Amino acid sequence: MSTSLKYDKSHCKIYHEQDPNCIRLVWNGFSKPEDFQEACNFALDLLVENNASMVIADNRNASVVSKENQAWLAQEWYPMAYAKGFRTSAVIVGDNALNKISIKKIENSRTGGEFTTQHFETLEEAKEWLRSI
Repeated sequence: MSTSLKYDKSHCKIYHEQDPNCIRLVWNGFSKPEDFQEACNFALDLLVENNASMVIADNRNASVVSKENQAWLAQEWYPMAYAKGFRTSAVIVGDNALNKISIKKIENSRTGGEFTTQHFETLEEAKEWLRSI
């Protein structure tokens, strides 16, 4: 099965994975709000285009998620994503403590529906879990 790079910016790369059918975001460093939101909205469009309901968020090289981006995700993006079929996240965590705190805050404050999320250390673990559900 193949992986296709669909979005290639310095702050984020986005792939469509065929096995399992999901969208994978690979975050790098800090993302300004406009860049972060552009990437998230692009990923959501890919979810719809590929009839996928799962995302892998690879945060191993990510920095802190700004409070503005946290609020935008929780209050705007997640409800919109749920309405378009998004349900499941596999999050690959890194060593950045601030990123881990940001992720927890986002997960605890998101609205719009029921989401299933698990955290992993490797891409293969994340893919295996998504294949199993």
